[in-house]
Amino acid sequence: MLTTLESFLQAIMQYSFLQNALLAIVLISVIAGIIGSLLVSNRIVFVGGGVAHCAYGGIGIALFCGFSVLLGASISAIIVAFSLAFVQKKWDTHIDTFNAILWALGMSVGVVFMNLSPNANADMESYLFGSLISVDIESLLLMGVFDVILLLFVGMYYKEILSVSYDSVFCQLRGLHTNIFTQSIFVFIAIGIILSMQISGLILVLAMLSIPAYMGNIFAKTLKTQMLFAGIFALLFMVIGLFLAYAYNIMPGAAITFVGTICIILVHLCRWFLGYLQKG
Repeated sequence: MLTTLESFLQAIMQYSFLQNALLAIVLISVIAGIIGSLLVSNRIVFVGGGVAHCAYGGIGIALFCGFSVLLGASISAIIVAFSLAFVQKKWDTHIDTFNAILWALGMSVGVVFMNLSPNANADMESYLFGSLISVDIESLLLMGVFDVILLLFVGMYYKEILSVSYDSVFCQLRGLHTNIFTQSIFVFIAIGIILSMQISGLILVLAMLSIPAYMGNIFAKTLKTQMLFAGIFALLFMVIGLFLAYAYNIMPGAAITFVGTICIILVHLCRWFLGYLQKG
């Protein structure tokens, strides 16, 4: 294992694609910490899943029409984010149903247009499972710009975000413009999911965002510290996952999710064992 670790570190120093992958991990850990915490604290994790799967429809349309896949995915995700924010405001009890419909619609549209597009199937695996080692400079710049905007948004409107996340009804009674903040949160979630999909892919992006946030929620007492812990956990999971992917020639996205899941299981086992000892 030590030999493999030394080889991994040497490869990082030698190959630019691994350096890009590590930089992407650092940038995505910021997104995972904040966006994941917003998903978990607002109890809209499966809404994030709907956004991700609807983005697949945008990917299919982009491939069919011949324009940027990232642009197609972003447009479809933002449209869905606004739609879900509207549904949550008007018909909160039906948001799960509406989300499921959009989830299925996005996947079906993506599959149909990919089938109609020449050579689209060759890239399908990277869209579904991510391609961390193929992250380019343009993607890194987009991640960096989004991180800055996201951090500014949270820093400037933390109290409003906290209020909307935990008691939106009280915020409305206080006269706070909850619609604006809810829609903003949904849009940030949509863009964060699209950028994170480059690492974990469509299938695993929800787990990559929610697992560190859930871990952070276990140890944190406030939303702010949850975001911090979630970002740290995301960084650790992704670095370990990248190493495992290098050592055993497996997909980084799957390795990252596997590491996070194992950590959650271990944490719960430790908590159960400590609770058992205290009772004994």
